[in-house]
Amino acid sequence: MMKTQSLQRMLIGLVLAMTLVAPWASASTNYYVVAPGQSTPTPPWTNWGWAHTNLIEVVAAARDNDTVYVTNNATYWLTNQIAVTYAITVRSWGPGGILDPTNTILSGRYPGATNRHFQLNNAGAAVAGFTLKKGCEIYGGSIWLQNGMVTNCTIVSNFAYTSLEVQGNDKRGGGGVHMEGSSGGVWNCVFSGNTATNSGAGICIKSGGPWRIASCRISGGNALISGGGIYAGPGGAGAIISNCWVVSNYSPWYAGGIHLANCAECHNSFIMGNSVDLYEGGGIRMSAGALVRNCLIVNNITQKSHGGGVDARVNASIQNCTIASNEATLKEGGGINLDGSYSAQLENTIIWGNSGSGTASNWYIYPTGSGTNTFTNCCTAPDIAGVGAYTATEVNTITNDPRFVNNATDFRLQPDSPCINAGVNRAWMDGAQDLDGYRRIDNFRKTVDIGAYEHLGRGTVFKIH
Repeated sequence: MMKTQSLQRMLIGLVLAMTLVAPWASASTNYYVVAPGQSTPTPPWTNWGWAHTNLIEVVAAARDNDTVYVTNNATYWLTNQIAVTYAITVRSWGPGGILDPTNTILSGRYPGATNRHFQLNNAGAAVAGFTLKKGCEIYGGSIWLQNGMVTNCTIVSNFAYTSLEVQGNDKRGGGGVHMEGSSGGVWNCVFSGNTATNSGAGICIKSGGPWRIASCRISGGNALISGGGIYAGPGGAGAIISNCWVVSNYSPWYAGGIHLANCAECHNSFIMGNSVDLYEGGGIRMSAGALVRNCLIVNNITQKSHGGGVDARVNASIQNCTIASNEATLKEGGGINLDGSYSAQLENTIIWGNSGSGTASNWYIYPTGSGTNTFTNCCTAPDIAGVGAYTATEVNTITNDPRFVNNATDFRLQPDSPCINAGVNRAWMDGAQDLDGYRRIDNFRKTVDIGAYEHLGRGTVFKIH
């Protein structure tokens, strides 16, 4: 975990540096905002003594390369959304000028009002260092991100609503952030307790891209249709989720944690403790060329269908993941559900210790259609080749216990694991890292391990000059 934490700190530092030194942060004018009663606002509000008390008016006056500083230790009650249409940075100001999301709070005042916090629509627009709470809109309860970036924010208890007649329209989603337009992303943010009456309680990606979601923690989301944590819908292009924790989110229909479609990707992330009631994908539901790589998918549940950990179809691809301790309470396939009508590819992946009804606890393939699901150098049981008329092929399947350090809490490999040096090397692994931040292919064994973690052998390394 020390390696992972170090990597996360490096990424956070890089994001902060981008926020502070990028062209749009090299301000031609600095504007200042304080809470009502803390100053006598005097245009042009360019020092703390003249600071404005209305953030909406200051942002409306700013232009390209300007920065708006908002003092901490205050809650700002919004009467409308803040539209950021120029290349400006809006950021908090804590002691010594640091970002202070904990003590700089913007409230949309829901349920007393229905105000989204921000609408961003400029490649150089940036919002950094706020707690954004009680926002409400028909999509993007807190932020409608058309273009730009959001960093170092806590996005909590926001709501995206819709009427029952249009629940099938996935545009009506994104309790925290709704992404639709050009490109940008969210870095180093915490999402908690957001709600959507359609899809994507934390984040909903509707269209456009490439979009990036990196080093975020998304928990406690509730989406009525799909994606209790994240919904990367069929209209999004180039959505990539990386180094995230998607934990304890819920949807009654599909994808308690993440819904991935249209070639969306999830890398080096933890998908844990998410749940769904009626259909597939307690942890992840993926289709249309979606990719999941180097992820730990554990302790997710589906109550009434298949695929407690993962539901994968339509050319979905799973590479070097560990899928363990998931549950399908009333159906087969506690670990993963596949459909014989489609084709999915699993490679270098452990599917072990999951629970479901009947004998198909780790994996289940719905026996219909002409698709071919492929297992290459995976560790699971029972052996795919020895079970029924499933539409699947397998190469080098290991059916022995992968030998986790701890079957409930630590899914790294013990030294005698049959998964060590048992994977198949691929071009993407050159320079890539596992979930702990170690090289996927080391300089000694030169063969990848199966699962989300590379085993780091103990011993002494001598460097000879």
